[in-house]
Amino acid sequence: MTTQRTIPYRPGHFNRTGGWLPADPKVHIEWTRKLLAELKERRMFRGLGAEDRHPTVQDFDQLVKSSARYRMLAAAMLDEVPNKEPYINDPVGTATIRDYEVLLDVFDHIVKKKAPQWSIDEYKGGLIGFPFNAVLDWPMATPSGYAFFLEPQINEKLKAILNAWRIELLSTGNSLYVITTESNGWLSDAALKAIEDDTNLEGENLKFTELFQCDPIKDPAHWDFKSWDDFFVRRFKNMETLRPVHFKEDTKWIVNSCESKPFSRQTKVKEYDSFWLKGQPYSIAEMLNYESTYVSKFVGGTVYQAFLSAMSYHRWNSPVKGEVVYAKVIDGTYFSEPTITGFSNPDGPDVAAPDLAQGYICHVATRAVFVIDTKDPVIGLVGAVYVGMADVSTCELGEKFQGNLPVAVDKGEEIGMFHHGGSTHCLLFEKKVKLAWVSEASPETATRNIPIRSALAYAYASA
Repeated sequence: MTTQRTIPYRPGHFNRTGGWLPADPKVHIEWTRKLLAELKERRMFRGLGAEDRHPTVQDFDQLVKSSARYRMLAAAMLDEVPNKEPYINDPVGTATIRDYEVLLDVFDHIVKKKAPQWSIDEYKGGLIGFPFNAVLDWPMATPSGYAFFLEPQINEKLKAILNAWRIELLSTGNSLYVITTESNGWLSDAALKAIEDDTNLEGENLKFTELFQCDPIKDPAHWDFKSWDDFFVRRFKNMETLRPVHFKEDTKWIVNSCESKPFSRQTKVKEYDSFWLKGQPYSIAEMLNYESTYVSKFVGGTVYQAFLSAMSYHRWNSPVKGEVVYAKVIDGTYFSEPTITGFSNPDGPDVAAPDLAQGYICHVATRAVFVIDTKDPVIGLVGAVYVGMADVSTCELGEKFQGNLPVAVDKGEEIGMFHHGGSTHCLLFEKKVKLAWVSEASPETATRNIPIRSALAYAYASA
């Protein structure tokens, strides 16, 4: 029997899988043009120089300029973007970012001022929710960008920039200018409808106020959300009613860990495989950061992967009952994509990078890794990997799982969350486990999210 592999990479098929960036490159470029116009106005009226940049941006620049290799790659990744449409100009003829110093100024502007806004036009083409990713989309697709964004020291500085953005802007009241009922706010009629459409189950027609905790009476301006991040990690109004745990007492049933749409499912996975090549086969050793105690348990087993849309619920829940025996956040990359989805691809780069590289980033990106001992001899250990993608700079473990382990966990219990949106996640199963999947869990035919805590697969022993 051959290994089952659902290949997520499709040459020439560049839809914005998670809905974070626009499917149409012209929408993406128009957004970048507007960002540069904002930056130009800020410079003109405030006379800002390099010394005024945010300290984390200055630290990033200092590192780049301390190394001939880094400086060369940083310049080359901008130069290597093809000098042709649609990469050279936006729809009105304004050049895209080609200068390293301008890129630094853009980073500074985003960190200090730019919370993601709602836009109906951008949503129709695929929402722009990742401003850093938007400006780096073409550079990260170049050969030099591939090398640059794999560098550990570069990623340490990018992490500091993204954390500053989250802590100083997205998690504060300064970001509430995008959490309003205005046409460009996340509480506008159009934005709420998009979230409702994504969240409602088949046959439901619940409003945002019925789905999520909020208070438009107490706080008509921001509905009692305290920041952009508070809005994005919002809770269901009644979790037990809206997202009950299916088959809670039946240990053989695995439930969905995130509100997510199936992306890939592979069996007979290897300890080491070429995850950076077409097909993006899973490589257990890298996914689990070479944690030898557990890597061997999942070799030959099954990996299921699903992604979170821009509109979705962004908290993680345990897929099984048992004991969490391992829980750790692994530092990694933020803007790395494989060469197969870059400019070396004959059909052009993934305009959604790293959307089509979700298998790849499970091995290199910043991620939270859990291992749960179900105490069930049929299932054994279950692994869960929650992957930060691009601007998603924080994978937060639940407080209960940050201390001494093992610790008991119930099926469907919250175990952590993404900050600033969502990303992608994987569930890992041992070789001995046979799984009967619900029909909605087929990556080839899935059309919408599988609700969190709903039935995903039934485990049974090998004959």
